[in-house]
Amino acid sequence: MIELEKAVQGLNPPQREAVLHTQGPLIVLAGAGSGKTKMLTSRIAYLIESCGVAPYQILAVTFTNKAAQEMRERVASYLQSFTNQPEIGTFHSVCVRILRREAEKTPFTQPFVIYDDGDQLSLIKSVLRKLNLDEKTTNPKAIQGSINRFKCDATEPHEIKPASNRYDEEKLKLIYTHYQQELFANNAVDFGEILCMTYRLLRDHPEIRKRYQDRYRFIHVDEYQDTNRVQYLLLSLLARTDFGGHKNICVVGDEDQSIYKWRGADIRNILDFETDYPGAKLVKLEQNYRSTQTIISAASHVIKNNLKRKNKTLWTENPQGLPISRIQFPDERAEAETVVSEIKKLCENEGYAFEDFAVFYRTHAQSRQFEDVLRREKILYKIVGGLRFYDRKEIKDVLSYFKVIMNPQDSVSLKRIINVPGRGIGKVTLDKIEELASLGGGFWGALQQAAQDPSVTSGGTARKLAQFVALIERLIREQPRLKLSELYHLILDETGYIRDLKSENSIEASTRVENLQEFDTLLQEFEEDQLKNLGEEEAVLKKKELLPLFLEQSTLVTEVEGQKDFGRGVSLMTLHSSKGLEFPAVFLVGMEEGLFPSLRIWEEEDPEAIEEERRLCYVGMTRARERLYLFHVSVRRIWGNISYQEPARFFTEIPDEFMEFRDLTYGASEKSSASSWNHSGSYSGYSSGGQPHSVKKPASLGARTATPVLQEESFIGQKLDHPDYGMGSVVFLEGAGEDKKLTIEFRGRQKKKFLYKYLKAYLED
Repeated sequence: MIELEKAVQGLNPPQREAVLHTQGPLIVLAGAGSGKTKMLTSRIAYLIESCGVAPYQILAVTFTNKAAQEMRERVASYLQSFTNQPEIGTFHSVCVRILRREAEKTPFTQPFVIYDDGDQLSLIKSVLRKLNLDEKTTNPKAIQGSINRFKCDATEPHEIKPASNRYDEEKLKLIYTHYQQELFANNAVDFGEILCMTYRLLRDHPEIRKRYQDRYRFIHVDEYQDTNRVQYLLLSLLARTDFGGHKNICVVGDEDQSIYKWRGADIRNILDFETDYPGAKLVKLEQNYRSTQTIISAASHVIKNNLKRKNKTLWTENPQGLPISRIQFPDERAEAETVVSEIKKLCENEGYAFEDFAVFYRTHAQSRQFEDVLRREKILYKIVGGLRFYDRKEIKDVLSYFKVIMNPQDSVSLKRIINVPGRGIGKVTLDKIEELASLGGGFWGALQQAAQDPSVTSGGTARKLAQFVALIERLIREQPRLKLSELYHLILDETGYIRDLKSENSIEASTRVENLQEFDTLLQEFEEDQLKNLGEEEAVLKKKELLPLFLEQSTLVTEVEGQKDFGRGVSLMTLHSSKGLEFPAVFLVGMEEGLFPSLRIWEEEDPEAIEEERRLCYVGMTRARERLYLFHVSVRRIWGNISYQEPARFFTEIPDEFMEFRDLTYGASEKSSASSWNHSGSYSGYSSGGQPHSVKKPASLGARTATPVLQEESFIGQKLDHPDYGMGSVVFLEGAGEDKKLTIEFRGRQKKKFLYKYLKAYLED
């Protein structure tokens, strides 16, 4: 038997209180960096060694295999004299074990297999074919997203109640019904079905439910704020007294770190725990062991503005630490240059290593600027939770179109794009074209021949091939007279690539669209660099060279020495990927309205959306141990548009005493070093062409500016009532005379560009 003192050795009073409360429901609100894993593992060890609970009667569930493995190892180190260990795993692994034990109560006649996302999508496509539904009008990935959302809520097909006269909802119900039939016919479960089937098993079979209630007499749930509806229902069946449970459930979580609503997490689960389990004991772990007092105080001031939270305030005995560095830059290039410059300075002068730094951003598309500068400076980096910009599927697809336009004999690129987006050209057809190509003439020649000769494949397939060949031939003809960005837009328009992604209506598809929009910005910067200071005739000639020049550059930058070493280097990641991590120094970039907090808080008109964005800010800030940088820009070219940015509202929630603010936007001196601060506090940076530039403050814009230089600045800020888009205001002007173009920002921060001559009648005096 472990002695009491040993069980709670090294724990602070609230941690000790949680360990010693062994009977009845317990909710532990564990703030960031407050030692929740230590508390949980100590509690499990105490139950076994001090309270005599059999290891098999203890269940602990969490969300990742990594977290489960860490918990198992810590518990095993406590229980070295025990041969048996408690059951610790993810929700999915625990439920798979239950389903295999109770196989006779499942729909399966033999051991089931587990379908991953790719298998699930293939099955959905098969169902669509059997129902004679065209993938062009019924997007398989959109269906996949809908089915997964149903399963997060434990909703079966027969429980869906389509609104009257809603054909799309009726169709979705039909597809979901047939999908489930096919899934079970294949003796398979998808990830969502693992949880749903376990829930139905416990719900519909009281004798099985009783068996697992008796088995798992002490339940522990980590990251409870991230549980969805079906996980909540599963736990309720095992623990709540109204279902025959024993109430010995300990949930650990932090409502201030609930950031996964988009994938089904329901913050109400943790907020309502004391209602679900009357008499539950509440313990708060508020002492932070990770960050400086300054960082903790600033983050606490931000999160306290949320209404849907418990009354909890972090504190620490750590040193006060450095002030948070808030800096405003003229543009995103200056932001990226300064991040890398600061990293180099700290490594050279203060003993930091590259792996001590992390850059957090709201969307994956923002990584490109930082990748470019890190590559140029030959600094190792790793993308956490995402691919490097040039390695992402949608970027590789576009580059393949570019390569085929420049060289249609490139068979590798041709094969990549021949059915992207989907054109109904499958493997059998490709095999026949490959066979024809083996006779001579290459894949492109064989493709052209198959498009003209139906006997090679079939009449219907030949028509599809002919349409693809005609598309490529047209792009080849148009390329010499177009800028690279114009060619890019022609590809997207003619193929319907963006339209196809948007129809999926999923988070993944939205991210891909953002990356394609960021690629547009990259192309425009490349063009400006190549065409600057050229006369009209020279520019026409240079246009023809842009495609091979860009492909050469983009190919070379993907070959970064040492990039295979994923254990080292600066970490780049989205804020969602940062949860659970910590770094000595953190750069939180792009803190601007419409970017972070995200544009969706206006688009969705959801009052709870800003609270989730604020939680995301809190998570990002509390990842930093020693140094925290909060960066934003005045003008950002993102998603193909130049936009005037307002600082994130979160800055108004942080008291000035915790921050040092520097505005490096104006009064730049033309020094030779990029991203340097001079004695007057001004910023000296590079334009996209690599030349030093100064950003001046125009009289009409106050604290806003952009390049190219504005003309007739009095237009900026003028209001108009557009017949199609409603009320808006002018945010950008380019050109002169009748060719002037105005960029108008409408409700929801939607921006549109118009010729001035067509807007004269709508501009207010």
